[in-house]
Amino acid sequence: MTNHKHGAKADDILLFAYVVEAGSFSRVAEQLELSNSVVSKRIARLEQALNAQLLYRSTRKLSLTDAGIVLYQKSRLAKLAIQEAEDAVTGYGNEIRGNIKITMPVVSARFVLNNAIAKFCAIYPEISVEITPDNRCFDLIKEGFDLAIRTAHLEDSSLIARRLIDSQWIICASPTYITRNGKPEQPEDLSDHNCMIYKYEGAGLDHWALKRDNEDIQVHVRGSLNANDLEALRQAALTGLGIAYLPRVLVHEDLLAGRLVSIMAEHVGKRLGIYAVYPRTRLPDLRIKLLVEHLRQAYLDKKEYFY
Repeated sequence: MTNHKHGAKADDILLFAYVVEAGSFSRVAEQLELSNSVVSKRIARLEQALNAQLLYRSTRKLSLTDAGIVLYQKSRLAKLAIQEAEDAVTGYGNEIRGNIKITMPVVSARFVLNNAIAKFCAIYPEISVEITPDNRCFDLIKEGFDLAIRTAHLEDSSLIARRLIDSQWIICASPTYITRNGKPEQPEDLSDHNCMIYKYEGAGLDHWALKRDNEDIQVHVRGSLNANDLEALRQAALTGLGIAYLPRVLVHEDLLAGRLVSIMAEHVGKRLGIYAVYPRTRLPDLRIKLLVEHLRQAYLDKKEYFY
């Protein structure tokens, strides 16, 4: 191949993209039928040609330097362009293969995505999917994710997002709690109740988003339990400890069974989009497009859980 003006070989740059996506030299060596030492030497040669360290090597995992992140963003586009060129000739070749690394919210994973992804892997046996259920917002490029499912108001313009479904939240309590403490009817009534607070990434959301006469309002609440785990709040509500503000999907079956009761439905002001998100620098290839469409359908098949 023709040398880059700084002496970097184009095939070494592509190899670097493979290494980042696989997360290890040995996995790439296996995929490309090379020896570990050849992969290692070619990455070292690339670093020398560019006069920049691209990877931090530790026993546990590879992580990217700032220079590595920039090179990966560009080299992945080149890798995808080559893949698209191959696909155009082979008509997608009947063989859709490769690895997809995805992170998703814990509740969505439990009720929809774990099952949907297992089915996807059965349909496309040449694709492997690595799933990380976690409510934290990872840096997708630094952590090497191809795709994230996020429940949020999205404002980060460095991300491309596709809305999959809306997630309605519910204010709820157990019949026991309501019998003992009464049922709040108006937003200000919440000040007399034990409202359990979701602490997300260290911030206690002690202001609940509500509505009055179609106007958005914020109501200050207090309670004896804070948790950064929605399931912990659900369990506490089931025991009759207090009132919780939770995604409908998490309590849908409890509402149907009468274990929890919806409160002040006309004042609920929290409805968040669930999105498939990828960085602008990672144009979604056919594998990711197929997976996103599959997951969108899986959400729609269970839409009564969400709103």
